[in-house]
Amino acid sequence: MLDARTIATVQATIPLLEQANTALTTNFYQRMFKWNPELKHIFNVSNQHNSSQPKALFNAILAYAKHLHEPGRLAEMVEHIAQKHTGFMILPEHYPIVGQHLLATLQELAPEAATAEVLAAWDKAYAALADIFIQRESELYEQREAVIGGWSGARVFYVVHKERESDCITSFVLAAEDGGPVMDFQPGQYLSVIMPSGTASPYQQIRQYSLSDKPNGKTYRISVKQELHPQLGLVSSYLHEQINVGDKLSILPPAGDFYLQENHETPVVLISAGVGVTPMMSMLESLWVRLFFNDKQLPHLSGFQ
Repeated sequence: MLDARTIATVQATIPLLEQANTALTTNFYQRMFKWNPELKHIFNVSNQHNSSQPKALFNAILAYAKHLHEPGRLAEMVEHIAQKHTGFMILPEHYPIVGQHLLATLQELAPEAATAEVLAAWDKAYAALADIFIQRESELYEQREAVIGGWSGARVFYVVHKERESDCITSFVLAAEDGGPVMDFQPGQYLSVIMPSGTASPYQQIRQYSLSDKPNGKTYRISVKQELHPQLGLVSSYLHEQINVGDKLSILPPAGDFYLQENHETPVVLISAGVGVTPMMSMLESLWVRLFFNDKQLPHLSGFQ
């Protein structure tokens, strides 16, 4: 638990953060990748180009600073980020690197405001947040390794079926190379696919793709949209153009905090647009099986464009 003085000192910098906005996090990423380029194997390079990652990090930092005295209000944000982190194999040893560059960025952008007291307070606040993430991510890693068909880290799968669904979407059915079962997942979750370095980028690239079928314990299906604008998607193009039946992919366990949370007493309405239909397909398939085998009322289906 942070002491009152630390909280007050950090929160006194909120106006400075708001003024700096995403310049803070853009500078942070530039600095970190300059001094620790190995982290480009983890972070989504495309999200750096389109500014989505700096914006997301800034919003998280600002929210944390504002709610230091009531961190419980950040539970949903923490869960969302922790799930995402496990899809990039973020480990405890990565957190000190991030903290080092965050403090250095504060000092570089606001040398007069970033006094020794301010930096010490942010150091304590960051360490407390890092501990929360490390604990939750450790729980997620352990849970996924312990279940039937579960695993930790990357596991090799091969493509057993590839089907072009439309001009820009292709589905891939994946089975584990070791022949073992695969863990169940919550309908709506995603798989993290690893594109090895030297393929279309000098750095390993990891992307998340929604699972588009119900759990079956044997295979997974992902449906991937090839990104063409505003720039060619590195991993989606790699999958569409280079990966075929029989080829192997390294896959991380299913993850994600967006999934079907059923209340059996109320109707379920699924609304999506474009490729956003993929997690909905998994939800619908799972609902259909549960309702059918439990002799319940089957869902009414309708759609429009």
